[in-house]
Amino acid sequence: MSSTGSAPEGLRRREALALAAVTLAACARGEEMRHEPIDAVARARAIEIDGAALAFVRRGSGPPVVLIHGASGNLRDWTPALPLLAERREVVAFDRPGHGLSGWPGSGGLRLGEQARRMRGALRRMGIERATLVGHSYGGSVALAWALEAPETVDGLVLLAAPSQVWEGGLGLSTDLLANPLSGPALARAIPALLPRTVAEAAAARVFAPQPVPPGYLDMLRLELVLRPATLRANAGQLAALKDQIRVMVPLYPDLAMPVELIHGTADVTVPLAIHSEPLAAQLPRARLTRLAGVGHMPHHVALPEVVAALDRLSRA
Repeated sequence: MSSTGSAPEGLRRREALALAAVTLAACARGEEMRHEPIDAVARARAIEIDGAALAFVRRGSGPPVVLIHGASGNLRDWTPALPLLAERREVVAFDRPGHGLSGWPGSGGLRLGEQARRMRGALRRMGIERATLVGHSYGGSVALAWALEAPETVDGLVLLAAPSQVWEGGLGLSTDLLANPLSGPALARAIPALLPRTVAEAAAARVFAPQPVPPGYLDMLRLELVLRPATLRANAGQLAALKDQIRVMVPLYPDLAMPVELIHGTADVTVPLAIHSEPLAAQLPRARLTRLAGVGHMPHHVALPEVVAALDRLSRA
């Protein structure tokens, strides 16, 4: 996701020039990007909630665990974690509204609480009333909103590099332009048409740094799903609306009585530890913070045993 800190002014200017060039080129070519069809297997693993499909995978048996992916991603980001987590648990991983193969529910999809409500509705249809929530990055913010609005449905939280506090600055010019109703549609059509794969690879490298990107990561994520115009717009809109929602949530954190495991890398520059998880650990009555020395923004890929250990601790809490 975009950094929840302030970007250097020079970087923002370079980003603006690049994005403007891509947008103008696409407009000149009259590019129209169409959604690829949802394959039959994926459609069979979706639940319709209030008119919009919510795609998911479900594995294993035991205490229920819900996996909530971050920005610019989908449930495929959990692929390496799923087999291990499902050994002793029933694991449900969702494509958040507007991402992957899930539908877009309209402006409600911008709200953390509405995304959580739809996932709760899907779980009820599966016969699951309570679960432990594991949220990465933006998905951790969704998990916090879920716990605040429906604490009776949450056994515990595992928050991985999750934004939880109000930060200085914005989320970058690309997010602003994509979220803007005037510039967003043209830019969202331009990016899939003209963005070199090397740019996506560089973006992934920044998120994983200082660890390397796992081989085949973008193919596993299905980059074409991430770069759908509608998905780009949904992602940017959700990010643009995030800070104001967190501002409302912060005073409520002391009310969360369930156990919470915070896992955060000390080298994370996307969602900095000192700005987010360290203050959150002091605000929550039952929080345990695990600092991962030298780890970046993707602990569920590079420190998966720590995630498993956190779930094991919650099961004993």
